[in-house]
Amino acid sequence: MIKVKKLRTYLNEVHPEQYHIFDSHQEQMLNRGMDHKDQDYVAYSYNIHKNNKPKAGDVFLYRRPGKSTANRRFNIYGGGVIDYITEPDVDGNVFAVVKLPFKLKEPLEQKTSKLLENFEWTSKQKKPGSWEHVWNQYGMNVINEHDFWGLVGEQEYIVPGNTNPYNPYVREAAEELAEASEKFDIQGFQINIEDEEDQKSMPNGKIEISYELTGKHVDYKKMQLTKTSIGKAGEYLVLDLLREQYEGTDAIIEHVAEAEGDGDGYDIRITLPDKKEIRIEVKTTTSSYIDGFYITPRELNAARQCLFKEASKWKSYQIYRIYNFDPKNKTANIKIFDHFDDADFRLAPTCWKVHIR
Repeated sequence: MIKVKKLRTYLNEVHPEQYHIFDSHQEQMLNRGMDHKDQDYVAYSYNIHKNNKPKAGDVFLYRRPGKSTANRRFNIYGGGVIDYITEPDVDGNVFAVVKLPFKLKEPLEQKTSKLLENFEWTSKQKKPGSWEHVWNQYGMNVINEHDFWGLVGEQEYIVPGNTNPYNPYVREAAEELAEASEKFDIQGFQINIEDEEDQKSMPNGKIEISYELTGKHVDYKKMQLTKTSIGKAGEYLVLDLLREQYEGTDAIIEHVAEAEGDGDGYDIRITLPDKKEIRIEVKTTTSSYIDGFYITPRELNAARQCLFKEASKWKSYQIYRIYNFDPKNKTANIKIFDHFDDADFRLAPTCWKVHIR
């Protein structure tokens, strides 16, 4: 049974400097097949040149605007606490990463909620019976403590976990923009590997092996010239891991994504002495979820090509799923999928390309 409590109790140890209401268009964007960077209850994207008020530790509410709802009425449906804010990219885009997420058991809906319609704001100017000009056009509003607790302090909530309640296949966008570090250091990284192909299986068919990387194969000078994204950091981890595993052999290990770009549909290529190839795609996440990752049409095609009878004698396609990736504490887990067959996975389309008939 799901425990339901008052939100004031849930946030009783949080002492924010500011309170916000953030507009989320996530559901509408996903339904329309658009590339949307927010992930409810995980990360909220915005541009510091348009609004630079949010700070770590601030509390916020999610508001879904009327244009994003079926009945054209806005609603306030959840929120969370800002854990930290990523460094801005070259255009000033950042993510506010969320902790202590909460989903209101009963969203406050325009016209339906008496509390919302009759609420006496002290941080907003609202005309009786109208919401005209109440909300900031950019979709980020600062409210005060009185208004926050007055609206939701006594509301019942459910902890959703770091999942999107509307679409389980939302892009892990926070990882794509968030940066691990300008000076990402592989040395001393602790990696736990599950189901490694070249090790003897345990009785239950599952093994876990721990590695500590020395980092002696990494070009740190090159890494430090550019900021290292989460995805790229995962590639470096796997690359260094493989170079340690194959050290002393005649295997050739190439960082294909670095040397040739993303056109091949995989990140790393291992060429063994007998000319067999292992093609490896790296998928990295800071979350604890092993599946639910994205694969591009090019990557999917590359994986399927390795399944053909003749091709499979010389080529194999593997996916290294890095999860629980923690660059600060230098820990990560890896699940190795030693093949990619459509029969073993459920593929969910997230967008379509449209052509006129």
